[in-house]
Amino acid sequence: MAAHLRFNSKTGKVEARTPYGKHTEELLQLNDDALVQYRLGTLTTVRLLTAEIEQQELQLKAVAKQLKANLITQAEYATEEQAINDDLTSLRYTLQAHKGEVPLSPLRKTRLGITLIK
Repeated sequence: MAAHLRFNSKTGKVEARTPYGKHTEELLQLNDDALVQYRLGTLTTVRLLTAEIEQQELQLKAVAKQLKANLITQAEYATEEQAINDDLTSLRYTLQAHKGEVPLSPLRKTRLGITLIK
């Protein structure tokens, strides 16, 4: 498909590279306004999540420095570290989901007693 279509991250549009690509773009309405806005919104979300992850990682380092300088207790550090790591886990999963890196759930084999796939 890459020979026929490419994604422009600045515009959010899929650009045709060949006549086959143009046909596919038109047939599937790949540049419908709603789809383009969704793609741009997803790119913004990815940028924001990446920035937040970086901030949380910096915060984790700052808390470690406070512990090393005896400004906080080990218990306070452990509590703060756990909270930051919980946030990081959630943020990283959400980022992976927005980037399409989370595997899809397997298809159900039956629904309402009807076999869908064997």
